Amino acid sequence: MTMLNFRQHQQGATLLISLIMLVVITIFAVTGINLSSVNLRIVGNAQIQRVLESAVQEAIEQEITNPTVFSTTAVAMTATINGFDVTVSAPGCKYYTVAGGYTRTHANIAPEFTYWDFNATANDGLSGARVTINQGVKIPLPAGNCT
Repeated sequence: MTMLNFRQHQQGATLLISLIMLVVITIFAVTGINLSSVNLRIVGNAQIQRVLESAVQEAIEQEITNPTVFSTTAVAMTATINGFDVTVSAPGCKYYTVAGGYTRTHANIAPEFTYWDFNATANDGLSGARVTINQGVKIPLPAGNCT
């Protein structure tokens, strides 16, 4: 009869330990799923950031190839590149130097190395990402284009 009494005391312990182990395993599984979801969002945001940077850089390159940009009457440009609206502000000439090997003449026709500052911004409405790039350009121009 003592054997029967011993079994009655042990019947609930196995169930309790099994439930505790099940809760611990469930907590590990939920934590793993949450971490992978956060990592996926981080990678997605980094990818959008790189795509926006590429679009902004392409817009700046397009603007640089336009010869009318390097004048005192330059205006801002807006372009759609890879589905993103990119705004390139009117560049400003920061300073200039006389090109090496030349001297100023009475007509000021010696070429100058001009240094321009471009500022471009792109926004992604879906993710809310925003990229702004400032880029400097050194270009030789006839005298008088940089004031």
